[in-house]
Amino acid sequence: MLIQLAATIYAISLIKRTRYNVSWILISMAFVLMAIRRLFDFSALFWETKLFPQDEINAWIAVFISVLMLIGVIFIREIFNLQNQIDQIRKENEQKILSAVINAEDKARQIIARELHDGLAPVLSSIKMSLTAIKPDPLNPLNQKIIENAYRATDDSIIALKEISNNLSPHILINFGLKTAIEDFSEKLFSSTETEVQLNLEIEEGLLTDELKISSYRIVSELMNNSLKHASPNSVYLKMKTAGKLFIVHYEDDGTGINEPVSEENGKTQGMGFNNIVSRTKSLNGTYHLPTLKSKGFSIEFFFPLK
Repeated sequence: MLIQLAATIYAISLIKRTRYNVSWILISMAFVLMAIRRLFDFSALFWETKLFPQDEINAWIAVFISVLMLIGVIFIREIFNLQNQIDQIRKENEQKILSAVINAEDKARQIIARELHDGLAPVLSSIKMSLTAIKPDPLNPLNQKIIENAYRATDDSIIALKEISNNLSPHILINFGLKTAIEDFSEKLFSSTETEVQLNLEIEEGLLTDELKISSYRIVSELMNNSLKHASPNSVYLKMKTAGKLFIVHYEDDGTGINEPVSEENGKTQGMGFNNIVSRTKSLNGTYHLPTLKSKGFSIEFFFPLK
């Protein structure tokens, strides 16, 4: 009886903390009725004649307890359903916020690239033209050397500016599409290496949104950069295809691999590069599978829903 009373008191004390939730009030009432039943049982130890017709009252109390518990459990189920809805809304909001942040980042990249191309590039070209117009005949050898160095430095600056602008916002992706952009990027990246690159691009670009094109390009370029910098692979393989309502990206290399398998839980421990890949994947409501083991190359597959 004492244990039952303690449970009842504790249940009642939690009503306020549950903000007077109906389900907990009903369950607390059931605890109270259970305590009353124990009180009836306890009274039989002191009186030969029972204070109440215990059997009949116990039966009715048991019925009320069952009813209260049933209704309370039904309300608790509604709470769980509501919690699931809240979790789904929270997940959707997180995805929208992440997508908005990444879109803002890409737009900022495009603005900076445009400003560099339209603002700084003409200035460098003008300097190059001015240097070209200088007649070297009246100049002494030292000044001629200075002019030549300045000309080469200006030429190198224009090339570097184009590369920076293209990395910020690849014009090939915007003007010619995802397939051409990836082919161009991989050719430039691996042209001076002995790495064999195999591309299998079955892309129906009409099914892809601009956001999906940009993010998948960024993901693939990050993966290729990581392979070249850290894995020293002999070969790289990339397959991109649309299958039903999914856009699938499969990437692998035969390099040194990574130290441990990466999952949704520990993906962020692999560095900023992989963190960016995970963020872009989540922003598109996509998933990835990475079964990589140590010293067995690198392999990853992405699944993006098509809108």
